[in-house]
Amino acid sequence: MSEVQTNQEGSTLTIELDEGLYPKDAIYSAAYIFIDRCYVRLDRPKADKISVQLKLKEGVERSLDEMAGEFQNELLTQAWRSQIVDESQSLIEQVTTQALAGAAGPPGLDDLLAMDIDDESAFDDPLGIAMSWEDKYQKKSGVDEKSDASKEGE
Repeated sequence: MSEVQTNQEGSTLTIELDEGLYPKDAIYSAAYIFIDRCYVRLDRPKADKISVQLKLKEGVERSLDEMAGEFQNELLTQAWRSQIVDESQSLIEQVTTQALAGAAGPPGLDDLLAMDIDDESAFDDPLGIAMSWEDKYQKKSGVDEKSDASKEGE
């Protein structure tokens, strides 16, 4: 359980956290969020505890109680994010792998030459859409050529 302590000067807030309850990465991430408003100091007073000390910077209009509440809310947010990342690690790795493979661009000439395209299955065309230029524009048979030539002469 976390314990909130305020020192005698009233400008420093110390939060002692149980590392078994909050992951260390979540504590670091929550502390990082506060570096624009506070001076942040992390310490390990005991083996299973992490101490976060927040000292307000000049010009920050917040009470220490508000800062304690904000820090604990941020700590819960970061712990939840850490849990989501842990649970979806394999999905993140798959998406990253696909993105990097796509960023590599099309295969180079060496890759194309190394491909085995002798297999007829590589050129299956069940709908008959693919047709070579020669097949599409082949010369007509001799009978058709004579009839075409006679039509041109007319």
